[in-house]
Amino acid sequence: MATLKDIAKHANVSACTVSRYLNSNIVVKKTTEARIQQAIKELGYIPNVVAKALKRNETSNVAVILPKINNLYYSEITSGISQTLSSHHYNLFVYEVDNQNMNEEDILQLMRENMIAGIIFIGLFSDKSFQESIQSVLEWEIPVVYANRCIPYKGFPLVYPDLVKAGKLGAEHLFSKGKSKLAIVHKHLPNPLLDYFIEGFRQAGDGACEPVIMVIEEGRDLPDNCVSTLLENKIDGVFVLNELSAIYLTKALNKSDIRIVQDMAVLSLGNSLMSEISTPELSCVDLQNRELGVRSAEMILGQIRKQEIEPVTVLEPLIIERNST
Repeated sequence: MATLKDIAKHANVSACTVSRYLNSNIVVKKTTEARIQQAIKELGYIPNVVAKALKRNETSNVAVILPKINNLYYSEITSGISQTLSSHHYNLFVYEVDNQNMNEEDILQLMRENMIAGIIFIGLFSDKSFQESIQSVLEWEIPVVYANRCIPYKGFPLVYPDLVKAGKLGAEHLFSKGKSKLAIVHKHLPNPLLDYFIEGFRQAGDGACEPVIMVIEEGRDLPDNCVSTLLENKIDGVFVLNELSAIYLTKALNKSDIRIVQDMAVLSLGNSLMSEISTPELSCVDLQNRELGVRSAEMILGQIRKQEIEPVTVLEPLIIERNST
């Protein structure tokens, strides 16, 4: 493997000149630069990034810690992070908690040992992992961002969508389509989080809108009595707080010869590829997952560069209208 001395000899310059040039510490003549670049190319020189990081006591590596990467929800957020970091010449390392077989403290210690420049934690709204152990990272003075978690500010930056606004937009959209009896279907959201969406419904109906609440048990796609319960309660508009469950609901309605939109409108929370390719295409409250990733990356970079950043960033959801409403 070629060394700095090999490059220097090949380019007919000193090793010090090559080192300072590669570290952008000096500006050399164009002819000298051309000789160094030619030598690097011909000898196949590869910079020792690890040694350089150790010398400077810094890296350009940012870690994302999430439950798992193999679903569109997390991949959209991670894509926004990756695009932003790469545009600033930072590297992204993804750690899937479900596949690490390590406890929180071990995972965070791994971050420290690998000289990670910053950590972005991503989870579901109800996820409470790392909320306590993250304090040790703050003590190590490693920049962190807690993404997609509606929790009180505790000294580390937060970025998450406005869930009350999401509920309000959902109800207003269904009302605008002439629907008057609404339901919320969710997959075991904790009460404090479900209350955000219910509050949004109340705001949309000036306090008079109390939706019927249906819970999907763990391991199920829909409750067995979902369609019959909706019909018994004369529901004509449903806000499903899970895209996949919304797709299963449209299938169940079609199977029961219930006309989607005319008899019952279906609105989903989230706006991934699943909603675009479902039949019918799902109308959604878009929580801006990709933008969440972009903002998370910007906040990490701001901390790394010792810039002032907002402690809490709340993203505005959007309505994406398709064929299910």
